[in-house]
Amino acid sequence: MYSFALTGGIATGKTTFARFLLERCPSAVVFDCDKVVSRLLNDQLIQAKIVSALGETVVDGVSGNLSRTALREEVFSNKCSRTTLEEILHPLTREECLESLAETATSDRSSLFIADVPLLFESGFDFGYESSLLVATTRETQLERLKSRDGHDDALAEAMLDAQLPISEKVDRADVVFWNEGPEQVLRCQILRFLETLDILN
Repeated sequence: MYSFALTGGIATGKTTFARFLLERCPSAVVFDCDKVVSRLLNDQLIQAKIVSALGETVVDGVSGNLSRTALREEVFSNKCSRTTLEEILHPLTREECLESLAETATSDRSSLFIADVPLLFESGFDFGYESSLLVATTRETQLERLKSRDGHDDALAEAMLDAQLPISEKVDRADVVFWNEGPEQVLRCQILRFLETLDILN
């Protein structure tokens, strides 16, 4: 079984990559760290731990629950807060990733396991993968997507990118790079060529 770590910057197209890959290789198992984090943030115990660590500024004044908007603003403007949040969420996410990898390996569900890990290089998120796959774009494309797709203003979009390693550094560290600029078909062709090298397509 092949195991890969998929990473990239914010708004480079990791989700699109995973979707295209599954279209070509439906049996592949894709573990999405962002989805796990999103679920963890809905857990009342996790929310209480985060509020205890970061303070009431991340609490919605109306509902009394954790405010994801306030949390996002806090962690992208305060490196210490971001580190604290990662220390709470990353070990739990890695544990689930390892469980999914083990289940895939022992059940013969698939010959391909990919974990989508946005902060792979920043966090040292190691689950025993063979190679790292990077979906890359220019910083200008990232900023445009963050503003047009997610509605973030310039300051927040810049802060979100500054919280991650520059794409150029990730390109240097990745084993395989997929450039996601231009038509979608370009990315699809890169994915197909990659899968063909693994010789797992029917």
